[in-house]
Amino acid sequence: MNAYESNVDLDAAAQHIIGAEHLVLATHAKPDADAYGSTLALARALQTLGKSGDAWLMPPVPANLRVLIGSELLRWHEPESDLGNPDLVVVLDTGAWSQVLPMRSFLEQKANRMLIIDHHLSGDIPAAWRHINGKAAACCELVAMLLPKLDPNTDLLADPVVRDALFVGLAGDTGWFRFSNTRERSHLIAAQLLAHGVDHARLYRQLQQTERPQKLKLMARALQNLEWLADKRVALLVLSETDFAESNALVEETEHIVDLPQMVESVEVVVLVTEAPAAKVGEPIRLSFRSKPGPNAIDVSALANRFGGGGHARAAGARLPGPLDRALKSVREALVTAVVGATKNGQVI
Repeated sequence: MNAYESNVDLDAAAQHIIGAEHLVLATHAKPDADAYGSTLALARALQTLGKSGDAWLMPPVPANLRVLIGSELLRWHEPESDLGNPDLVVVLDTGAWSQVLPMRSFLEQKANRMLIIDHHLSGDIPAAWRHINGKAAACCELVAMLLPKLDPNTDLLADPVVRDALFVGLAGDTGWFRFSNTRERSHLIAAQLLAHGVDHARLYRQLQQTERPQKLKLMARALQNLEWLADKRVALLVLSETDFAESNALVEETEHIVDLPQMVESVEVVVLVTEAPAAKVGEPIRLSFRSKPGPNAIDVSALANRFGGGGHARAAGARLPGPLDRALKSVREALVTAVVGATKNGQVI
């Protein structure tokens, strides 16, 4: 299998898009702000340029994202959805089969006419063309750099749908510009979008301050289940099927819960282990990893790789088969080994 690295630059990626008559856009299941924003921004750009295309999202989709302007351009994928026969498929913000399972059978047939645009470090989808930039803070950074190449005579970033979608995705993956992945280009793109009229305070309230009360109940359950490992250097959060049932929360309302224990000084790594709610029995156990930056920071993408997942050095994810107790045993062992091993060897794993 080909290494997960670029084989086209953004200029070549733009030419593939320009040369296609009908396109399908896709991103990972349970899209976050970056996945949603990059897909919506590119969908709007294609519409503006007169391109025929369909942009598909695989549920669940957070409610706060669905209210972004232009969201009517996006379609919800279901098992019976007809995705047609596009000239080009563009997959954004992922290159991993494990993250596109509902669409895998369709995507496998289109690998020879597929373009991946991604900023993650690992993937296994054998797309014909890949633009991978692990230095980018968000996929929305890459889309913001791509759009001027599609039509140098049209300022696509000035479009209200595009500017808001890109800003939301960029803010989401940088933690509103406080995470260590934030770089100079992140701020330059954000400044450009602000100059085009982005109302960042409105978007912050819309995305961060419109949660349901049930999410607070779910957060409380996660904190009640908190386990400390390796002398409180590791925080393990667990959400079971029962926690969802008793809080009446949705699986998409787990967003940002994994970040809570990082406020504790001793914590270096956090893992959130999530069992699917009763309505989705049979789904795998989800693992979300986070780590703090620093000279001896733990590379959680390496941790996620042990479970067949991947992501970034400071944020990654994976899936494990159930039951929950067995998955937790494997995760505890891996966490303690990773953190203690990193200390013993005096280096980042």
